[in-house]
Amino acid sequence: MNLNRRQNRRVSTNLTIDLQIDQQITIQGRIRNISEKSAFIQMKSSVYMKVNDELDIAIKYLNGDSEQAIKGRARISRLEAGQGIAIYFIKMEEDSIERLQQLVNKPF
Repeated sequence: MNLNRRQNRRVSTNLTIDLQIDQQITIQGRIRNISEKSAFIQMKSSVYMKVNDELDIAIKYLNGDSEQAIKGRARISRLEAGQGIAIYFIKMEEDSIERLQQLVNKPF
């Protein structure tokens, strides 16, 4: 019996992500792994956050010679003290969804 609840491909990465809290505070983290639905972000921040908080996100990365951006809204699903946070994506424009799918599904 497979106990792995994840149904989407998850890839390891070291991309930078900007998280904006309440349209006031922007903090930066590193994405440890990402799928089409969620990501784990390594960060050490003294900003108070809790499960179910919503964040605006911006993932910037190079695709060939051009910089691409994946933007949207996410909700915190798990906090790991001193390690980071797990988020799941709740809103994203169509072009960002396509970029995320390309990023996650690109061959190695």
